[in-house]
Amino acid sequence: MSRSTAEVVAEVIRNRKTKKVLCKIDDMAARLSLAEETIARHRAAVVTSIKAAGGAPFHYRRDEDEIAEPWRAYILWDDATDKVAKYLYEDQGVTTKEPMLLAGCNALVLITWLPQFYDPAARQSSSIDPEEQCIRDEEHLAATAAMVQTLLLMLTSYNMGTYWSSGGRLRKPEMFEYLGIPTNQRLLAAVFVEYPEMMQDDSKQRKPGSHRDSRSNKWISEISI
Repeated sequence: MSRSTAEVVAEVIRNRKTKKVLCKIDDMAARLSLAEETIARHRAAVVTSIKAAGGAPFHYRRDEDEIAEPWRAYILWDDATDKVAKYLYEDQGVTTKEPMLLAGCNALVLITWLPQFYDPAARQSSSIDPEEQCIRDEEHLAATAAMVQTLLLMLTSYNMGTYWSSGGRLRKPEMFEYLGIPTNQRLLAAVFVEYPEMMQDDSKQRKPGSHRDSRSNKWISEISI
């Protein structure tokens, strides 16, 4: 019996699980390799997922650089993530998990959002009511979060592993400069992606999300008036 669209979507949502994949910098050379055509197919799926995630709703037009959406997406494939991992570990002396996450992923998608009134100077120079200014920035942030969740679900539908990180050191201004990301943007999500075939690579360490066993439906209430 064929399943309804709602059943398929619900299954994708349930199957999305946080998977932190870490690889020591010294072990990067020992990772499994994939055929070029397989890599090309997965990269196309990542791009397709990002484009589909761009269908997330947003309330206010941001209109920065004539782009309506309040978010931006930056893709780093594995050759770039390896370079960033080494830069953080060897040049910056970072010993937290970011270099290992970069070394363990097959792709990284950085999702930023563009505050409109976050800068006090922007608030003072605007004719919009201050409370309305805060609401607009909250709307921009909420819309970007919806975009990130949609991206996670799309990648899950391609059987890819994902981890939504807040970014850690990747949020810093010096990393924005290193990566060429405009500093008027703020990082909301560093989405680390692992291709399906690579999930069997035992040279990496995998950790489940810390809230995986804390789920419930207790937050649902029905209001009767």
